[in-house]
Amino acid sequence: MPGTVFIQGDKIKLRTVEKEDLEFLRNGVNHPKVRVFMGNKKPQNLENQKEFFEQVICGDGTHLLICKNTERLGIISITPEESSSEKLGEIGLWLHPKHHGNGYGTEAAELTAQHGFNQMNYHKLYTRAYKGNKASQKIWEKLGFQKEGNLRDHTYTQGKYKDLIYYGILHGEWQ
Repeated sequence: MPGTVFIQGDKIKLRTVEKEDLEFLRNGVNHPKVRVFMGNKKPQNLENQKEFFEQVICGDGTHLLICKNTERLGIISITPEESSSEKLGEIGLWLHPKHHGNGYGTEAAELTAQHGFNQMNYHKLYTRAYKGNKASQKIWEKLGFQKEGNLRDHTYTQGKYKDLIYYGILHGEWQ
């Protein structure tokens, strides 16, 4: 499996995202149970993923593939907030649905937040979850992220407007 292990956890490894991972990423973001919580409204093809790789993965931020042994599970990122001189970063995460419920997302989020605070010197990390995405909300709440706001009818998916919940945690609040 390509990519270098960047962070080693108990159950998972977070490694660099490489071009060989683009098909996995394309398949993941097109999966009905993933895209509905990402806000993807258009199908993503391999060319879209190449652009994503060049512009996002190779750009600012920390983007890591979540793996168990040699199996790809999902992706997690910390993206610096561009419009702020403060040290704020947004965490984004998705796992392939066949890996939901095993604690992989929680471990990936914990390892990534730890890296963001202790290595990248972020002052605050934040994330967002659809109001109906209880599994995602549980991850952030379990890690001590505080619910900071509810943006009502903020996004449109599956024929409905849905609320978006923001969670955040300050460096001084991190375990």
